[in-house]
Amino acid sequence: MVKEENMVVLSPERMAKFDRYAIDKWGIPSTVLMENAGRGAYRLIRELYLTEKSRIVIFCGKGNNGGDGFVIARYALRDGHNVKVFLIGEKDALKGDASINMRLFESIGGNIFEIKEYKEKVRMAIKHAHIVIDAIFGTGLSKDVTGIEKAVIEDINNYGKKIVAVDIPSGIDGKTGKILGAAVLAHHTFTFAYPKLGQLIYPGSYHTGKLTVVDISMPGFIEDELGIDGYVIDSDMIRSFLKLRMPWSHKGTFGHTVVIAGSPGKTGAAHMASQAALKIGAGLVTLIIPASLNSIMEVKLTEVMTYPVEDKKSGFFVNASFNQVKEFLNDKDVVIMGPGISQNPETSEFVRRVFTEIDKPFVIDADGINAFIGHLDLIKSTKRKAVFTPHPGELARLIGGTPKEINENRIEKGWEFVENTGANLVLKGAKTMIFSTDNKLYINPTGNPSLAKGGSGDILTGFIGGLVSQGYSLKEASILGVYLHGYNADKWVEIHSDMDLLACDLLNGIGDALVEIRDGKDRVYIEKYL
Repeated sequence: MVKEENMVVLSPERMAKFDRYAIDKWGIPSTVLMENAGRGAYRLIRELYLTEKSRIVIFCGKGNNGGDGFVIARYALRDGHNVKVFLIGEKDALKGDASINMRLFESIGGNIFEIKEYKEKVRMAIKHAHIVIDAIFGTGLSKDVTGIEKAVIEDINNYGKKIVAVDIPSGIDGKTGKILGAAVLAHHTFTFAYPKLGQLIYPGSYHTGKLTVVDISMPGFIEDELGIDGYVIDSDMIRSFLKLRMPWSHKGTFGHTVVIAGSPGKTGAAHMASQAALKIGAGLVTLIIPASLNSIMEVKLTEVMTYPVEDKKSGFFVNASFNQVKEFLNDKDVVIMGPGISQNPETSEFVRRVFTEIDKPFVIDADGINAFIGHLDLIKSTKRKAVFTPHPGELARLIGGTPKEINENRIEKGWEFVENTGANLVLKGAKTMIFSTDNKLYINPTGNPSLAKGGSGDILTGFIGGLVSQGYSLKEASILGVYLHGYNADKWVEIHSDMDLLACDLLNGIGDALVEIRDGKDRVYIEKYL
């Protein structure tokens, strides 16, 4: 079972409800929450980035994010640093906790420079600062940044040597990750209580930089009371369901994965998916291949078995392939279908027939996904246990829209697919997302641009299918497969570039990655500071 309490992620709207609950129901004064936030962020900034008498420039907005900035400024001034605070707006416009903390900063000798119109001295302050702290806008921003705020953000990005954001980089939509007019490009973001969705979705994830979650004394049971929006996959979650292999195990213990893949010119996809299933630990893997292509695969594959089926000498799966496939799948554990299979109309018909008439768990990828364009009703009506693994273009073709629309509304579009099909979804891309049929969202922090290359998706599909054959649920296999896939790519770029990775290179380091994660010696993607 997946242990899920490790890293919860919230939307800005739900975070606001958490704040109100803590204040109204638990009795934590809002000033205490702001103090905890600012003090916690400052302690980490001091530890990581400050030296004696650092020159610190802090930009504060008029809301609570600005209030957090004033708390940071107060502690920095107390510790003897050279602190310059710019308020975008007028001091008299501040209210509530932000106003209180502004006055506290002034009470210990702090000076606040109001920016009513943009001046060169602001740019010069940014240029000469050791560190620039962004506390302009928080996670609730919902309209485009314009005017003075936009000018400040652009100069922070152009001239800031080290840029730290408080809660979220100003200008990022906290729910979607979109850039609202202009956004701070932070090296490090210190967010409060929980990660926010917009920090984990591109381009927000890029602007966030390194992400650290600062505890502000939010009561843990609040998640049960108010719900959550998703989970960030981390190694603690992986270890919670990673299966140990018993000494008396044999190849039958770890299942038989079947891969239905390949067509003329695309035998490599069949090869990679099959190898990945075996490398991730499946006991047996058989590649079902059009008979005309079998001689090629017999040469390419050693440990993987092949099962050639009738193709009328075309190299494609055809309707005449079906009966052989059905008979062979009778006692197998999981079916991977789609890598390199082509969009030949008869092949697409074959794919739909296999899916609807054979009761097995399915991992559907590539042209296996395309076979269901205009046929989403078949997925739902069969109630098959399945996971689909599209990139944004493939999902757009399935449910309508454009890849751009999918990327700009990944969560909304992901749930639309699950609702319309009853299948699990792995939506690939920067920060791959897993939407499970039990209505839970998992966001993967691993991976980098080295994966933007043909074949990497075939490897991922093989990983997921190979894990299912070992007894992992489709959800568990998707979480583990996606995390390992990206983790291995991250290990690659530690010693290589992000240009030279070949998909099959992902197979070579998978053992080391598994050992690191199992033994708790893996990297931490999002830090939590208590």
